[in-house]
Amino acid sequence: MKIVELKSFLEIASHASFSKAASHLNYAHSSVTAQIKSLEHSVGAELFIRDRRGVELTDAGKRFHKYARQIVDLSRDGKQAVQNSPLVSGPLTIGAVETISTYRLPELLGKIQEQAPDVQISFKIMSDKELYESIKMGTLDIAFLVEEELLVANTEVLKICDEPVSMYVKPDHPLAGKKVKTTELGDYHHLLWSRECCYSAVVHKELQKAGIHSFNFMEFINTETIKQCALAGMGIATLTEITVEKEVEEGKLVKLDWDIGKPFHSFILWNKYRANYPALNYLIDLTKQHFKLS
Repeated sequence: MKIVELKSFLEIASHASFSKAASHLNYAHSSVTAQIKSLEHSVGAELFIRDRRGVELTDAGKRFHKYARQIVDLSRDGKQAVQNSPLVSGPLTIGAVETISTYRLPELLGKIQEQAPDVQISFKIMSDKELYESIKMGTLDIAFLVEEELLVANTEVLKICDEPVSMYVKPDHPLAGKKVKTTELGDYHHLLWSRECCYSAVVHKELQKAGIHSFNFMEFINTETIKQCALAGMGIATLTEITVEKEVEEGKLVKLDWDIGKPFHSFILWNKYRANYPALNYLIDLTKQHFKLS
C-alpha cells in the first residue's frame, strides 16, 4: 500500500471519476487505474463500482475511506513536523456556515494572512450537514458552525462564542413593541433559513408545540436575502443577533419581544486524528486568542 495509491483513491472518491482524478493529479488514466488495482490487491477488496452512471465506492471502499484519509494526512503532517521551520505553512481547508463566514471570520482570516502568509487557505461555505460529513471524511481541516450543543464522533469541539437568535421585523409591523405570544406568530409570514438550520428547526418546533401546525413561510439559504426581505416588510425574520446589529442600531429593524427558548453558540469542529497538524493547531490557537478563550 503506497501513499500515491491512497491519494488516487481519495481523488477518485471525491470526483466520482477516474478520468477527473487523473487530470487533477496530472497522471495518465492508465496509471490511476493501475494504482487502484494495486491498492485493491493490498487490501483484499474491491473499492469501486464502475457503471454507466459513473464511479461509486463499494461498501468496503466506504469503510476504507476514513483510514485512507488519515494515512495521507498523517503522512503530510509528519513531513511538516520534521522540517524545523519557524514558520507555519501548508494547506488548510476551512468550512463554515454562511452566517459565520460573513460576520465572524473575515477578521480572523486577515490575521492568518498577516501572521502566517505561507498557510494556503481553501475556504468553503457549506450547510451544517455538509460540514459534519466533510470533517468525518477528512476533506475539511476545520469547520465553523452554529448549534445548540455539539457532539460528533471522532471529533474535537470547542465553543467560541454565544450566538443569540431572535425574530426581527420592520418597526411598523403589528407585533413590534408588544409582548408576543407564540400563538400570535402563526398569523404572520415568516422568513426562515432552510430546516437544516438549527434555529429554523426550533421555530417550527415551538410553533407546533403551541398548536400551530401550518403557517406561511419562505425558506432561504442566504442571510442577506432574509434580511433584505425583512427590510422590505415581507415578514418576520429569524436571524442571529450579529447579522442585524447595524439595521437594529439604525432603527430599520426591531427585535420582537419573544424568546426562542434555546441558547445557540458558534463552535469549531475538527477531526481528532489531525491534532498534530501544525497549520491546524495554529488556527485553533489563533481562534482562541481572537475570541478571548482561556
